[in-house]
Amino acid sequence: MPFLTLMDVLTYSDVLSKFKCVARVVAVFPYRVQDFSYNQIYRIRLTIEDPTARIHAFVYGEDGEKFFGGHPTVDVLTRKRNKLLGVTIDADGEEMDAHRNPPWLQCCIKSYFLDGNDMWGSRHYRIFGTELAG
Repeated sequence: MPFLTLMDVLTYSDVLSKFKCVARVVAVFPYRVQDFSYNQIYRIRLTIEDPTARIHAFVYGEDGEKFFGGHPTVDVLTRKRNKLLGVTIDADGEEMDAHRNPPWLQCCIKSYFLDGNDMWGSRHYRIFGTELAG
């Protein structure tokens, strides 16, 4: 499967499809890693971008387990979140947002819809089959 831009994903002619992209994560919701999962089920919304577009993509359930390598400790998950966002830590252990430089991430994205009566209007994106390196 070839790599596509996020604009290609947004303008793809089918509502349901799968894509491979290179993007970077510019925001995470919720931000607190303690809130990433509920009852051991990941529920996260990432804002990802490439030079062509910016979209929200969800990381949910077992895809989150693959993405983060299971259910690591809060400290490990915090380091992974910071690495994903390109957040640097100063000598006092404080985040330095001014020097953010998110790394590029190869990821698989699938599109889906929530409402069968409004497939295009309810289209969402989800990251799947993707692991964070290191």
